[in-house]
Amino acid sequence: MKTAYRSITHIFGDRFTVRFDYSSTYRLMMLLGMVIMSALAYATDTDKTYRKLIEKYDVADEAKIVDANAPVTFWNATLKNNELLRKFNKNMKKNRGAEKEANAKTMELPRMYPLYDESIVANMQGFCDSLLIDMGIRNSGVNCSLHIINSDNPNYFSAMTEDGFAICLTSGLVTKKGVTREILMGYVANEFAHNVLMHSKRGFYAEAKQRRKDDLIGALVGTAVLTAVCLTPDAYDHHRHCDNGNDSCAGDDLDANKDNKKEITSSAIEFSQKYSHEQIYEADLIAYRFLENMGSGEEFINGLRILGSNYDSLYEENRYDRPSTSERIDFLKYVQSNPQIGNKINARMRQQAAQAAASRKRSR
Repeated sequence: MKTAYRSITHIFGDRFTVRFDYSSTYRLMMLLGMVIMSALAYATDTDKTYRKLIEKYDVADEAKIVDANAPVTFWNATLKNNELLRKFNKNMKKNRGAEKEANAKTMELPRMYPLYDESIVANMQGFCDSLLIDMGIRNSGVNCSLHIINSDNPNYFSAMTEDGFAICLTSGLVTKKGVTREILMGYVANEFAHNVLMHSKRGFYAEAKQRRKDDLIGALVGTAVLTAVCLTPDAYDHHRHCDNGNDSCAGDDLDANKDNKKEITSSAIEFSQKYSHEQIYEADLIAYRFLENMGSGEEFINGLRILGSNYDSLYEENRYDRPSTSERIDFLKYVQSNPQIGNKINARMRQQAAQAAASRKRSR
């Protein structure tokens, strides 16, 4: 293809000439268009993901209409009207295989003993207790304590205790530049949400159920493959040999079943006080809503900004897959920009429960 050129005399004189390569310009515009289309597609996918997270995990409408600066009422409304949590508690009452395993693994989690833990900064305990009171946690009916741990590493976490759980802030986090009382409340609210929503136990439960499902699928696929092999003409001599009482055939069948099980890609989630992406976003959303009720929702986002990428590196070293701090911030900024989006699953689950109850009543 012959390249077309056109010369334009620069306004400053004939010495300056601009030459345009139209074919190159076309290619550049096409490339730019592809970049823009890709960015728009990514933005659309992100929008869908964030919208689904809000519709599934946002606090109930009952919690959003609570009077401002009413932390106890906020927590009560949030927990009482969480239909996913209610369903999980109902399932756990079945106390069968998966439920028993989830309870057992939760009991195996390492325990913290605050009364004897030498890393706790004792002279800051009064501050911690007052923070829990101001946040409505002390009067929420949940057995939760708060402590500051002597560590230069900026971090916050929670640990199981003998009769509840403890939330811990490191001294390196409390004294970090820019940290305010409201930001500390956001960190505490975040860990409080993880624990009262029983994220660890729910993770163990999901893992146990998924593994049982994978084992069942593996067994069914293995059986189906063996049956198909048995029906082929080439397999006739093999199975006639087996029918004559050769014990080695049983081993052949077990090996075939085992190989097919290996081909099943297990999607079981492994937890050890680790949270899934959705659980992290859910706790972030609840912590943000809590501070929003207290009049300072932006402070939770500022708290994430203070943690920064150094916080992410703590988990990368342990190969802990979790959303980055910047992704968590982007999600909450989306929440801020879309106040019209709220929880939809609560109403749907309540309607389904009402229909099921009505159906049971009619069948009596």
